[in-house]
Amino acid sequence: MQSLEGTMSSADEPLDRDIGSTLELWRYPVSSLTGERMRRAPVSSRGLDLDRAYGLFDEDTNDIVYPSIQKHWNVAPLFAARIVDAGTLQFSRDSESWHDADDPAIAEVMATSFGRRVRACRYGEHLGNKIAASRYELSPIHLLSRQSIEALRRSLPESEIDERRFRPNILVDIPDSGEMPEYSLLGKEFRIGNVRLRGTKPCGRCSFTSLEQQGVPEDRRVLRTLIAQFEKNFGIYCDVLTEGEIEVGDRLNLSWPVPELAPIVIVGGGQAGAMTAKALRDLGSDSPIEIFGDERHAPYERPPLSKSIGSRDDGKVELTSVLPPDEIERLDIRLHLNNRITSIDRANRTVETSDGSRRAYEFLVLATGGSARRLPGIDRGYGHVHSVRTAEDAWHFRQRLARSSRLFVLGGGWLGLEIAAAARTIGCEVTLFARQKRLCAKALPKVVSDFLEARHRAEGVHVRLGVEPTFRETPEGIEAEIGGIIERADTLVVAIGMTANDLLARHAGLSCHDGVDTDQNGATEDPRIFAVGDVARQRGPNAAQGSRIESWHNANEQAARAARAILSKPTDAMPPARFWSTQYDLNLQIAGLPDSSAKPVSSLYGSAPYWEFHGFAVGINRPGDVHRFASRISGPNHSSESLSRLRPTLDDTNSTLEHLCHADELREGQISRFEHTSAGHVSAGLLDGRPFAVHDRCPHADASLSEGFTEGRRIVCPLHFAEFDVETGEAFNAPPGCADLACYTVELQGTELFIRVPRGNAAT
Repeated sequence: MQSLEGTMSSADEPLDRDIGSTLELWRYPVSSLTGERMRRAPVSSRGLDLDRAYGLFDEDTNDIVYPSIQKHWNVAPLFAARIVDAGTLQFSRDSESWHDADDPAIAEVMATSFGRRVRACRYGEHLGNKIAASRYELSPIHLLSRQSIEALRRSLPESEIDERRFRPNILVDIPDSGEMPEYSLLGKEFRIGNVRLRGTKPCGRCSFTSLEQQGVPEDRRVLRTLIAQFEKNFGIYCDVLTEGEIEVGDRLNLSWPVPELAPIVIVGGGQAGAMTAKALRDLGSDSPIEIFGDERHAPYERPPLSKSIGSRDDGKVELTSVLPPDEIERLDIRLHLNNRITSIDRANRTVETSDGSRRAYEFLVLATGGSARRLPGIDRGYGHVHSVRTAEDAWHFRQRLARSSRLFVLGGGWLGLEIAAAARTIGCEVTLFARQKRLCAKALPKVVSDFLEARHRAEGVHVRLGVEPTFRETPEGIEAEIGGIIERADTLVVAIGMTANDLLARHAGLSCHDGVDTDQNGATEDPRIFAVGDVARQRGPNAAQGSRIESWHNANEQAARAARAILSKPTDAMPPARFWSTQYDLNLQIAGLPDSSAKPVSSLYGSAPYWEFHGFAVGINRPGDVHRFASRISGPNHSSESLSRLRPTLDDTNSTLEHLCHADELREGQISRFEHTSAGHVSAGLLDGRPFAVHDRCPHADASLSEGFTEGRRIVCPLHFAEFDVETGEAFNAPPGCADLACYTVELQGTELFIRVPRGNAAT
């Protein structure tokens, strides 16, 4: 790695770091047609000279040729275009025989191919009674990396993945920076040759990528994979900041300014890191905030990943966003994707990133999470062994499970049980192996373990407890040997827990014991460094040696407490821990830290049992009981500051009165769910004889409020226990970053109930 010495001429000038090179340059003179490869190209603020300068138009209608929208235009990329002789436009059907654009011979070939006559027209010129205009205006440069091409090839080994499918202007090589390294250029300035650029946004893809082109066959799997695995994006758009010339072989140099005010740097782009950034802004911090994540996805929640596999289709894994793009922009948070922190210099308060840059920090928050534990020597590369920790893990496993009839699950904890349940719901035969003699042996008392075991057996899961099979991957699948007896399956998923990603902290000299040692507010021994989420081992009143709590609720709570400590704001007493797990139609919830050896002090049995123990409670489909227990042992929870939010008044000018239901359909104290044409799903009910109506989806979780319950004038989320005033929507006892709930004004007209819906409202 190059030294930074000598690269900075003054404190205000940017630093440059060589991170890659230019492999290819492409110009596409005519939109939708194949382009021409160039050795060098002038670049202006509009992009490569004469790139996408022309469109192809229907001679009869003057409509622009639009492949993927109108099927008869899909042959467009079978034609290539180039510019020769100081501006002459030429076409070719085979890239060997070229014709000037006004040559009648090529016009006839095109007319035969399209089934109608077409002509090229330069954008901005008169076309009949209108001006020729392109279909859209985006950033002028499209940049794609060799690493992205190779990542897609690995996902589609039988497909022909050629850069021509994706029509980049610049193909670059950025080694040692992950599989989608161009994403790390988003929001940053960089230089190729003497041209300075800025990455602006990911390049969204359409069915054009699947069309047959010159030298590239039709392949619909390409778009399906881009949608499922790459969020429909491939490559990035760039703006031109300084005009000049680019030549093949030119180096790519990343630039970054030396900030006047050191930012709060958050290492890890998961839930805990994102919620720390959100909490800092909610608490009034105006410091620069930067998040570095080693995945290419914006922050998302991990718990829903195990549920996403419960489908026989091999399509997209839906991610539950923690900070959507518009929220990141509104909060002025700088997000660096596919870019990890590689080292910490505590003495100088700087970090170094995988793209070679160095950042100063005011405070550093470690939210690096954990990695799935693996069994050495099993995976032989045939694709039958999986773990589920990241979005990519879930997608690959779902692809494999869709083609499997029998699954082995190794691990009797939360993840193993959720995967087993999801696989059974799609008809897959499941055998679950666990070394312990009962399920969730380290987390649940025996009475709860026994209930879960009985349910899984009733659902058809072959539960094998107290065993340690020897697994072997073969080209055909998986073999499991126990006592000389061999069983076979198509796929194995290893769900035996995770290890904390504390290597970065250990190399920085911080105290670590299977996680970064912190106090109850996430502070480490270094007053400028905090740790939150799965990587943090927190000391507290009931954990003098510290404990790592791997849960959605704890990630949010730690984020809020660390943010308050960073800003020197007082914190409340630690609230009780909360956990939840969904298996089949069971929603298991825990309040308090469970003790696996505990005996219940009170119980309610049946299909929805509830147990109370000393210091904690467990309920299955009993969210109200668990919530009330948590309130009893904690008192008022003020860990999330209530922020005042302005709400528009819905009057006749900005809303419409629309029918919801008959008044008799509502019951006192009960919540009903209605499908509304404009508002989408609506939860409604009666409290003290007064009707209420709110948006059904919890603002912070993928949960239906109709499955929750009411307390006073509040509706309570059944999943995370956030409470919302049914008239104002204000959130109480909610996770950091939880928005207020959308409420509707209810009007009774005779025996019918109506709600006021904002004009232009779209169901979500």
